[in-house]
Amino acid sequence: MSARAQEGVSVHIVVVCDLADVPPSVAELRGQIDEIVCTGGGRRGSFARNLGVAHAAPGSHVAFLDDDDAWLPTKLKVQVPALERLAAAGRLPVVSSRVLQRKDGAAPLPTATPVALISEGAYPEDYLFRRRRLGVGRQSLPTSTLLTTHELATRCPWDETLPRHQDWDWLVRAARIPSVRIVQVEEATAIYTVGSPGSISASADWRTSWHWAQRWEGVWSPETFSDFIAAQTLRYALQARDRAGIREMVRAIRRNTPPSARNAVLAALGLVPRATLERIAMRKSRVTSDAAPLLDSAP
Repeated sequence: MSARAQEGVSVHIVVVCDLADVPPSVAELRGQIDEIVCTGGGRRGSFARNLGVAHAAPGSHVAFLDDDDAWLPTKLKVQVPALERLAAAGRLPVVSSRVLQRKDGAAPLPTATPVALISEGAYPEDYLFRRRRLGVGRQSLPTSTLLTTHELATRCPWDETLPRHQDWDWLVRAARIPSVRIVQVEEATAIYTVGSPGSISASADWRTSWHWAQRWEGVWSPETFSDFIAAQTLRYALQARDRAGIREMVRAIRRNTPPSARNAVLAALGLVPRATLERIAMRKSRVTSDAAPLLDSAP
């Protein structure tokens, strides 16, 4: 378990199963887990994360780990000092990092991503969506890299109504709380799995994405909003070959401003099957029999 294998820090591991009962794969690890709780089933990721936060001690640090990802051994050793420096300066910190990406069951790519880290004081939506880089090096703040304080995790709970964009939503809302500062350390601290079976992000559900984006029209800058619509929602509508969705997204862009060239290209890639794009982007991540020990994911 990568959470238990952290170097130089003590951890209290809370595993939240979005099930009615503890599955055998988790039950057999009871000796290495401090608490196991179940949601009852079908409550989705945000509910599970909020439940995990509720089991964290006041005054503690809180880190999240999705069950298809893994932490590198020095994750907390690297991130905790950054968090404590910000907290000492009176900030409510969120510390992210680079990651090593892999296909499910494969060895990770050797180069840490993203290429560019979030700038000092930048809003997460501007970093994530404006002029989005093509390929695996694109801007990202993955859930399994996030480290924050119990205070902020409690003050800004995850939105349990969202089936999609849960991590982006949490970051966007957290950034609007006074004194919150979002930073990324340069080191990779986690292994992030691309294209997991059943992944919500792999579906071309433009309506769910559009429903979330509508919350932020008029709040985000027009440039950021149009870049998000082009690279995400319009791309999903193109993948689904949904003419009504395509027309609606074009109207949304026209209400704001033309997207950047990079994001227009990303929109056009909606005409290419997602599986093909992932296969090209992750072609150097090969399934190997000796990858398992390195990639052992903690719940």
